[in-house]
Amino acid sequence: MRWLFFILCFLIDPLSVRAADSVDLEKARQHWAFLPFNKIELPKVKQPGWGVNEVDRFVGSRLEKAELLPSEPADKATLIRRVYFDLIGLPPSPEQVRAFLANKSPLAYEKLIDGLLASPHYGERWGRHWLDLARYADSSGYHSDIDRPNAWRYRDYVIKSFNDDKPYAQFIREQLAGDEVAPKNAQSWIATGFCRNGPSNDGNVRPAFAEQYRLDQLDDVISTTGITFLGITVGCARCHDHKTAPISQIDYYRLLAVFNNAVPREVPMGQDGQLNLKKMVKSGKKNPKPGLMALTEVGAEPRLTHLLIRGQAKNQGEEVQPGVPKVLEPLQPVSFNSKPNKASRTTGRRLIFADWVAAENNTLTWRVHANRIWQFHFGHGLVRTPNDFGPAGSLPTHPALLEWLAQQLIIEGGCVKPIHKKILMSATYRQSSSYRAEAHAKDQDNLLYWRVSKRRLEAEAIRDGILVVSGKLNRKTGGPGIKPRIPHEIIDQRSQRNKWPKVKQERIEHWRRSVYVYVKRQLMMPMLEMFDMPSPSMPCSRRIVSTIPTQALTLLNDPFVNEQAAYCAREIIKISDDKKAQAKEALWRVLARPPKEEWIEEGRRFLDKEGETGLTDFIVVLINSSQFSYVD
Repeated sequence: MRWLFFILCFLIDPLSVRAADSVDLEKARQHWAFLPFNKIELPKVKQPGWGVNEVDRFVGSRLEKAELLPSEPADKATLIRRVYFDLIGLPPSPEQVRAFLANKSPLAYEKLIDGLLASPHYGERWGRHWLDLARYADSSGYHSDIDRPNAWRYRDYVIKSFNDDKPYAQFIREQLAGDEVAPKNAQSWIATGFCRNGPSNDGNVRPAFAEQYRLDQLDDVISTTGITFLGITVGCARCHDHKTAPISQIDYYRLLAVFNNAVPREVPMGQDGQLNLKKMVKSGKKNPKPGLMALTEVGAEPRLTHLLIRGQAKNQGEEVQPGVPKVLEPLQPVSFNSKPNKASRTTGRRLIFADWVAAENNTLTWRVHANRIWQFHFGHGLVRTPNDFGPAGSLPTHPALLEWLAQQLIIEGGCVKPIHKKILMSATYRQSSSYRAEAHAKDQDNLLYWRVSKRRLEAEAIRDGILVVSGKLNRKTGGPGIKPRIPHEIIDQRSQRNKWPKVKQERIEHWRRSVYVYVKRQLMMPMLEMFDMPSPSMPCSRRIVSTIPTQALTLLNDPFVNEQAAYCAREIIKISDDKKAQAKEALWRVLARPPKEEWIEEGRRFLDKEGETGLTDFIVVLINSSQFSYVD
């Protein structure tokens, strides 16, 4: 049947149906996500004593309409562990938990939040969320899967941007047009790595297919830009008008005209951090000297852009001018008619587009980003389809709250940390995760936030948490990716796809945070992949959470887990040779909370029976517990 599909494609003229005819723009512009901001008034609630800030007014109002009550506050031990993992992706130490529990000051929780937001680990945690969206990897993928020796510089740029609380508008502009924003600033060039992160087959493309390959690479840039910043799947319109969103094929090629002069470049950088723009090399040439992975342009004279039939380079239709999706033009009008400066080496189109995306009037941009912030604190967004704000996506469960958060983000100058604090200080966030049958019967998916949903830790947080438990976490930041031990059976040094050093014994250099693990597209680190680290070949807005037997087998049998448990056991033995004291200390270290007396007693009995290796085994068992791998 596949041959019949291709025959039909050739019989149907794609140019016979135009975007202007097939998309009802006036109707489409009434979609909630495409409207200008509404003035938001805080809702009235019948129980004003429950909430502590504006977030609670919105949530409390919805709960009252559904005749639901919020849950009781979480205890302090649960709360500190929750906040630590949310903001820095690491568990608190027993000493930090005890200090927080002993601190009776009403400002203790607020000071805890402030300290974590100021931690360099904050950028490592929240930068990882962005790297999922930016499909970051240290290799090119496809069959060759060659190394990208400077890809890590983009990862470090993202982490530093989050630690510095870089305004979101600036963050957008640098990633889409950093070479035009600040032509002499190396970090701005590194930021354009956002457009280079996708898989590529550079150096292996036959000349006859070079133009099609170039367009395919730009499609990755356009699609990722639409999903990440605007929450719209514009890539679906490459070959035909979008089937579920008001995005036409012409809209797609208007965006292509924005990026059509852009090419990947390797930019040499000296020891002093200065760029050598005169020695830039076009990516894809045989054996280019490694440089910064950047995207720039071939000149100030724009390349002609044509609508392509079925997306094929050789099947050109009418000429198309640069622009943005027509359905979004009323949000923030934009003009690409300004002539480039003759002295410029770029068309300036990407910067015009980036300014449009980042503009305060472009409400879609700010709604999408506010939703992502909420999502990573609660496990799901106010819009459950974070990459699709179009008509086929989910409606917001709390539209007024989303609107308010987006506007607050703008009021804060695009800085995210104040929004974190507002959310974390709310009574909504501080609720217990306890199950309540009567509330569950009315709201099974917890759409109204009558409690805080339990969440399993991400792959990186599980590995990093084990290193904290053992005391072996190397907190060094930045630099090239590390390559910890993986099973030797899957390594093949003769193949670039399965090339990885054979590590017999891990050492301190391997025990850095998982965000610094080398991301090889064809050979993901098995432990991280096992716990649902996403494929870096396409943007990931929300990771899947699987529960499979091999996850438990990994935590029971993996050499990394058992070695780290042994390190932890040695440290505990140095403190005491009393079995009950050892069990208590192990529970504190692994679970990061005050242990129940029955847990301690059960641990003592286990240690009395198991002998010399009992403590290591006990720690491995605790690492396998839901209390370790889930956040309440």
